[in-house]
Amino acid sequence: CFAAYPACNAKKESEPQSYRGVLRVWHIDSFEGGTGSRAAFLRNAAKTFEQKSGMYVLVTAHTAESAALAAEEGILPDVLSFGRYLDFAADDAKALRGFDFSYAEQDGKTYAVPWCRGNYFLFTSEGDFSDVGTENTVISDGGTLVDAAAFAEGMTGEYAVEESVRAYVSFLNGKYKYLLGTQRDLFRFRTRGAEVQAKPLSSFCDLYQYLSICTDDPALFSAAEEFVDCILSEEVQGKLSQIGMISVSGDCGSSEPALQAAQQAVPSSGVSVFLSESVQTQLQEAARAARKGDKNGAIFLQKILS
Repeated sequence: CFAAYPACNAKKESEPQSYRGVLRVWHIDSFEGGTGSRAAFLRNAAKTFEQKSGMYVLVTAHTAESAALAAEEGILPDVLSFGRYLDFAADDAKALRGFDFSYAEQDGKTYAVPWCRGNYFLFTSEGDFSDVGTENTVISDGGTLVDAAAFAEGMTGEYAVEESVRAYVSFLNGKYKYLLGTQRDLFRFRTRGAEVQAKPLSSFCDLYQYLSICTDDPALFSAAEEFVDCILSEEVQGKLSQIGMISVSGDCGSSEPALQAAQQAVPSSGVSVFLSESVQTQLQEAARAARKGDKNGAIFLQKILS
């Protein structure tokens, strides 16, 4: 057991005497959220589950790298919250009963279920979105498949692409009339008090935060199922506006008009969460090429998108 693995250290903690067991949950951020911490949100939501189940929920925030290192040592969580392909998630996730989500299916079985999502948006402070083009628009690159989102919306050509914070600043400074970003930019604008219009895009989304169950223990698996049900409950989903995220099964409870609009704009396409890292790299390259007008890239992209 190594100190670099927080979940490994957690195993040494004394189990609270008033609980009948411990359910270990790892949370990994793989894309920018809205506002606040998704790991902290899970911890707060777990309190409801603890009261009903008698289980203690230990939520540990990991990076993809620290989680992978721990998994190599045979240390796995009971429940994993993640947003993109991880080798051990693909290998160790168990089939979920009663769920059907196409982007997390293999051989007709569902191995992950989303508990919240983000959204891509077009932003402007002076336009009506009728003249979005390569000369006046910047694409915010946050390490996601934003090029696929742009291509799916018909935005093809040599658009400026900048790292997410830099793109946000360039837009605010008036260098561009439009910004293609995410829900994180929406809350950056709101925090700053900037007056912008936000148009949610609905053609493609890969900004899902998933839950998978990794335990083989029957009792823990049953508790994990109950935990997933709790996180997907109306009570918990209705609080997602606290972290600026969108519900996948109800209403996020937001009074923010742009987030409400995104809640209704259900994405029409996405991508499997279980694509290998090499395929993801190919997909990013193909999406970029397709967005720039490459026909072969477009063909590859359309084959992968579901």
